[in-house]
Amino acid sequence: MKRLFVLLVAVLLATTAFATPPPPEGGEITFLSTYAADDPLYIHALDAFHGDFPDVTVTQLGLDLSDGSTMTMDALLAAGLAPNVYSDYIGRVSKYLVPEYALPLNDVVRDLDMYLPGVLEPYTRDGNVMGLPQPGGAQGMVINADLMRAIGFEVRWNWTIAEFLEMCELVRRHYDGEKWGTGMFAANQSGDYLINNWFASFNVDYYQGGDYTKTTIASSGGEKVYRFFQMLVRGGYIPEGAETLTDDDYVLYWARGELAATAFFPSWVKPYQDVVAEQGYDVFEYRFVPFPSEDGKGTPTYVSNAAIVVQNTGTEADIWAARFAEYFNDGWVQTQISNTLAIPNRSDAEFLPDNDRVAETARIVADYGIMDVGLTTPFFAPRRPLHFPILQDVLRLRVTPEEGIARYEAALNSVQ
Repeated sequence: MKRLFVLLVAVLLATTAFATPPPPEGGEITFLSTYAADDPLYIHALDAFHGDFPDVTVTQLGLDLSDGSTMTMDALLAAGLAPNVYSDYIGRVSKYLVPEYALPLNDVVRDLDMYLPGVLEPYTRDGNVMGLPQPGGAQGMVINADLMRAIGFEVRWNWTIAEFLEMCELVRRHYDGEKWGTGMFAANQSGDYLINNWFASFNVDYYQGGDYTKTTIASSGGEKVYRFFQMLVRGGYIPEGAETLTDDDYVLYWARGELAATAFFPSWVKPYQDVVAEQGYDVFEYRFVPFPSEDGKGTPTYVSNAAIVVQNTGTEADIWAARFAEYFNDGWVQTQISNTLAIPNRSDAEFLPDNDRVAETARIVADYGIMDVGLTTPFFAPRRPLHFPILQDVLRLRVTPEEGIARYEAALNSVQ
């Protein structure tokens, strides 16, 4: 659970699922991402690319993230229009880091030696680098310091589940349903890491021994997490009807100052506080601490980043696409991305902001490590949607914790 980088299992998918389109005509590659045509990062990569290949066109494709799934890529694949370069959250990109789709980058990306030691290991299959990790960061439990002062509660760095529940009860008594101890949602899979980090709080392992084909979530005590979730419901410690809320609802509850402690990323704070400030809400003081733990020994945290995969078409377009991917993740680009509080992973990139909140989440990683959810394996993306229908039943108190975790385990193991 505390290993910094997961050991990956080579998993082969059916070759028909990744049938390649015919070679591009007229010198063209396609790029699927959320970046706009006027984004300085895209312009930088495009200018550098055209310095090498002035006659090759880069066509942008729009990415639909409305449900947090891989539906855009899946639709393009089905139509024979898979992009040459795909940049997105690693939990979606990992589905395509397989030999049947991804181009090995060892001989076509010229600056692999600029990545920090160990960074490329989770993206390597049988010695071949199959993708490029972009900057990322760690989440933590963000504390509303103003609210904590109002209820007279002091949060310790290595606080416990018992202390967390004590805090939730104080919030309930003080605010009587106007504010809550923490947040919860179960209407969509996007942002699932905000909820799933609670399994680490109870020392529950999604996987053990580097085997991502079979989960250990039930055998390692996962029912304790669902029992805890139902305590939050019964105690009135989360907003009523949380099972119908989305991650977008969740982050706004926090930004409005209505949650005492909940999972968040430092890079999210300013954008969401700016949104609610325009609506008249006050900005409040905050800080990051680890998730509370059952035993008081600390909780590993979830680390997230984006990544790039290049499609292997067997044509000249592969060289073009690899070069564009190289420029789109070079030291200058990663340095600029650091302004969003994402942490670079290259030796030629700088982290520009002087930010204590990022330092706090970095300390969480240093103290307690990273939660291993098999993020870079091909299993991750197809397993993501399976949790939330079950979680909805848990939050509606329709199933016992034991029944719920047995269903979740069976659902995870159904994806092979």
